[in-house]
Amino acid sequence: MRQGRDWLIALLLVLAPSSLFAQTPPLAVYVEGAQGHFRSGFIQALQAAGQPLVLVASEQDSDMLIALGDEAFSRALEQGKPVLGVFVSRALAEKVERKGCHCAAIWAGVALDDQLAMLEVMMPLARKVGVVLGPNSAWSQGALQDYSGRLSLFPMLVSPENELGDLLRETLPELDVLLLPVDEDLFGPAAAKLILLTSYRLRRPVFGPEQSYVQAGSVASLYASGGDLVAEALVHLESFRQRKRFRRSGFVHTPSVIVNEHVAGSFDMRYSNTEALRDAQEMLP
Repeated sequence: MRQGRDWLIALLLVLAPSSLFAQTPPLAVYVEGAQGHFRSGFIQALQAAGQPLVLVASEQDSDMLIALGDEAFSRALEQGKPVLGVFVSRALAEKVERKGCHCAAIWAGVALDDQLAMLEVMMPLARKVGVVLGPNSAWSQGALQDYSGRLSLFPMLVSPENELGDLLRETLPELDVLLLPVDEDLFGPAAAKLILLTSYRLRRPVFGPEQSYVQAGSVASLYASGGDLVAEALVHLESFRQRKRFRRSGFVHTPSVIVNEHVAGSFDMRYSNTEALRDAQEMLP
């Protein structure tokens, strides 16, 4: 979680002696995804990494596909080639893996334990943490049950029978803090406004799920930056090139962090800016 660590693995691979790569040929890769800055930036970062990769212009010429996002991942799976999904919803990735796809995915979001560790640094006295969950959230209710830390986690399950507004009004007053997972279906602009206004009125801080929420009024969040995703993808690609099989799907291992200094200061948080929080996290075991 240290600044710059998102590029560490990529840098080590760049500096590795060429003899390590001599036994297997370069991997021909096609990047599937919507045209735009994210795709072009991702491709440029792969090219700049200096790895034994050949970025080809079509799916037909590739050994494997990299798919950016859920829609691209679903399309790529129809091509009959190995697919690495990047920033793919966990629910979708696990669904197709259960069906036996030749694929793996870097999930959208960050690990629950990582986000909770950051929250504990910011709020060492917090105990009761509400976690809003929907069917496609990055974390499941089972993940909350598996948590073995000192915090008490309270799942807040959103459904047609349990609307978000009702859950917030009924549950939030009894909690110390609210934590949100990445979930594009659940946390759109209207939900963001509802959550942040309700938390402000009840004086309960919100953490997560990513950059845009922090900029809108969430206290802080870990998130998978473009650099984090590229570094993680490079590890998967080199593993596949050497072994012809994928690493296990999962979240990025070294996420970035962002703090809303104004909101953190209004709650008298222990660390009220991104740099201070990043330094504090470097001291974690």
